[in-house]
Amino acid sequence: MPVIDSRLGPGTLVLGASDDFSLQVSSCSLTPSTNETDGTPTLAAPDPAVEVDFEWTLSGDVISDWTDDEGFVNYCMDNAGTEVEFTFTPLTSAGVEYSGDLQIRPVQIGGDVAVQSVVSFEFPLTAAPTRTVTP
Repeated sequence: MPVIDSRLGPGTLVLGASDDFSLQVSSCSLTPSTNETDGTPTLAAPDPAVEVDFEWTLSGDVISDWTDDEGFVNYCMDNAGTEVEFTFTPLTSAGVEYSGDLQIRPVQIGGDVAVQSVVSFEFPLTAAPTRTVTP
């Protein structure tokens, strides 16, 4: 099998029905984490299988835009705690899109003086993302 080098961009990140923040995003990823617990032993199954749950987050970095009323930073502040749908297209030409629902969390406001600041975000998903491939 040949080596595949998948790179981001140009792509999109849309939160809610139509809030496209693609121009601000400098890094974006969907990341799973695993929670494992031992199963409860019973007489019939003294060595039960480990119970595994997966949790997902959408995280990344955006160019800070706190002076824009419609920008990403203020969107996160105004919608903190709200569950919204999202669509993440890492590379438009590849025809692969990830979507689902996530919870908005506020992000940092400000940064270093006299330089372009980039702030990080991390939003927990309510369930595993859905992958859609368009030929």
